[in-house]
Amino acid sequence: MKVRSLCRAVVSVALLHAAGAWADETPWKTLGTLPGVAVQDLSFVTGDVGFAAGGNGQIWRTTNGARDWSVVLEIDDGHYWYGVQALNARDIVVSGFIDTADVQTAVIRWSHDGGDAWSDDLVLSTADWAKRVHFWDGDVGFAMSGFLEPNGEFRTSNGGLFATDWSAVTIDPNGGWFGAQFSALPNGHVRVSGITYCESLDYAATWQCRPSIDEVSDDATYFVDDLHGWVGGGGGIADENGGHFEGWLHVTTDGGATWSERTLDDGWPINQILFVNAHDGWAMGGGGDFGGAYASHDGGQTWNVEFDSGTGFTACATADYHIYCAAYDDANTTHFYTRDYDHILVDEFGQD
Repeated sequence: MKVRSLCRAVVSVALLHAAGAWADETPWKTLGTLPGVAVQDLSFVTGDVGFAAGGNGQIWRTTNGARDWSVVLEIDDGHYWYGVQALNARDIVVSGFIDTADVQTAVIRWSHDGGDAWSDDLVLSTADWAKRVHFWDGDVGFAMSGFLEPNGEFRTSNGGLFATDWSAVTIDPNGGWFGAQFSALPNGHVRVSGITYCESLDYAATWQCRPSIDEVSDDATYFVDDLHGWVGGGGGIADENGGHFEGWLHVTTDGGATWSERTLDDGWPINQILFVNAHDGWAMGGGGDFGGAYASHDGGQTWNVEFDSGTGFTACATADYHIYCAAYDDANTTHFYTRDYDHILVDEFGQD
């Protein structure tokens, strides 16, 4: 059985501030909250300036490292934003869809002044979603689709500033859905997983696919280089007692030619993976009022619970030697967390 889950947000513009502090037992710091907002993606320009895709027609901006947020785009007519990337301090692209009773319309919008003003919708499809988006430079980029099966993408090689710049590409004719997190390396090598696991070595132009790494399915994919990668997944699993939640993770050290068995098999479905080198990384997950972050310092071979937040992690980003993550609870309140990792790089913590 292939597992899949989907959460949608409730529109709200209220902002509360959480007076978080470093806890004795964890290096994670609790920052601000956004009630009524289910953040789906994060992108940071610096350790201070970042953007959040609210999933509910809202794009948010922070200028003080995720402690406070302000709305820079709000559309209350069925828009859902699932992806955001700040290419630099001025050029920001967001991706998502418009949900109506009859159709789902995949759309892209741009800002070229740091989020103050936005373009109109660029319609990519009237029968699909656009999920997370990635650009390598000012010309080449793609956004994963998320509604139709087989799975696919929207791709541009000439900037993507107009709807005619984008084309739809089927990734796997025999595939189903993909999870939210894909891996896109600077050299143009892309990996994504879900019902199937697929790889592109030419900036998402062509793809090769195989069955999912886990026998159930996968949701999150992360490669730190062309050898070291990880996939994770999870969800609600049926059993004789009415079901339980389960999360898992697999490791490759040869670029995906071979994969480990589950090196993590626990109760938080894995939604995000992030490594800062081949040894030190985190797997974040959960859902609603449970979840947190696992940590590994041996390349994902073993894991420990580093932070039990009581919220389901959905998106993470890095900037200035800090990790920033968003997680939302059953009340659709997004919580922001951060931890530093410069000691890992400076002191070679966890290195051989």
